Amino acid sequence: MKKNKILFILVFFLSIIGYTQNANDDINYDFGIAGEITKYGEHPKEFDSESINAHILNQINGSLSDRKRFIETEFLEEAGFRRTGDVKYRKTKASEKALSVLHGVGAIFSFGIIPRKPFSEIEYDRLPSGEAYKFESVFIKSNFKNVSLEVLTIIELEYMLQIEFFNGIIIQDNMHYYTDENINKFERLIRGLPDFPESVYQAKNRYLNELQKIKIVFERYKNPSENYLRAIQNLKDSSIINRKR
Repeated sequence: MKKNKILFILVFFLSIIGYTQNANDDINYDFGIAGEITKYGEHPKEFDSESINAHILNQINGSLSDRKRFIETEFLEEAGFRRTGDVKYRKTKASEKALSVLHGVGAIFSFGIIPRKPFSEIEYDRLPSGEAYKFESVFIKSNFKNVSLEVLTIIELEYMLQIEFFNGIIIQDNMHYYTDENINKFERLIRGLPDFPESVYQAKNRYLNELQKIKIVFERYKNPSENYLRAIQNLKDSSIINRKR
């Protein structure tokens, strides 16, 4: 009876050891100089090359023109927004196209008395100058609702960078987006991105660099130098002269 108990205990501990070894097969160990053991899980793998996530990251990590085309065309226009992000539009129906043709003919023969009507698209909502639709309003109508969480964050970062921050340039139309609150949100989204896979880290690293540019531009805007103020005044003076002419 005693031997059976000892055998049972031995088998029990052997099964635990075997299970622990199997569970740790995918874990790497790093033995530091001081003897501490640090465990590292496997890094996330790259997205499948045929997936929508990989397609987006290829555009985002591409050239400036690739990134602009993605936001302006694939994200905004295909969701029914102008590439500036301030206008909603929709495609015209067949009946509306036919009416447009009739109005076009009428406009020619009436010497413009009969107004032309849009043929392919109808604008139905426009925001005030300097405003852009919120990212969520565009995203919900886009073709990218099934992307991973980190890629969703990257799309939002790129949208903010291009549409709200004008790639680090402050002008009259985007001035109200340059606030501590909005810049802090931009930074928070960046910091929330993981360092793996490499394609995500590449985008994250670029956004960190863009963040520094945005902060510098914003600081100069809040505390302008004498040279900056003089340049602004020169621009105002030249515009007044041109208007008088």
